Amino acid sequence: MRPRIILNCAASVDGKIALPNRKQLAISNNEDFERVHKLRSECDAIIVGIGTIIEDNPSLTVRNNSGAKPIRVILDTHCRIPPNSNVLQGNSKTIVAVGENPDQTNLENAEILRCGKEKINLTKLLELLSKRGVKKILVEGGETVMWSFLKEELFDEYNIFLSSMIIGGTETPTIAGGKGFQDEKSLLNLKLDSVKQIGNGILVKYRKK
Repeated sequence: MRPRIILNCAASVDGKIALPNRKQLAISNNEDFERVHKLRSECDAIIVGIGTIIEDNPSLTVRNNSGAKPIRVILDTHCRIPPNSNVLQGNSKTIVAVGENPDQTNLENAEILRCGKEKINLTKLLELLSKRGVKKILVEGGETVMWSFLKEELFDEYNIFLSSMIIGGTETPTIAGGKGFQDEKSLLNLKLDSVKQIGNGILVKYRKK
């Protein structure tokens, strides 16, 4: 049985997650940041892609809760993670999931897991994490990672915080990247669970139908 998976993201009202030049900006407000850190504290692992690490360099730790140390899992097929990345610092465990031929095989303060060939096999990764006692996972992005979990329907809950801003731009990164569903029959339809105002934004929670 795979772990329970929560997809969580923040976007502008028009579904953008960064500036057109891919530069990070603060989309969530303080109240939503607190919600995310509480959610992190309730999970056994946090998953992000290598793009998020390179562009944002997050620590993926839990604020104001020294006892909560979810495993930081990085999807990095070619193992391009910079050795000075924040996720390789501190005393929280870090796992880097790689493909068959990673560019590097030794990382300080991280365990390397081979999970696929040309791309990460998410099902295999989830099985390996389950064997390590992981029961609840928070997936935080970025766009390619979100698309992969959505496309393969490997989630139980999908949360999106919508900020009261418009970013726009044809090339601007969106919540779910990838190729997208190519016809109406293949679209992924969700079940609306709840809508809640958080400061100047709203939190919308969905579940799979």
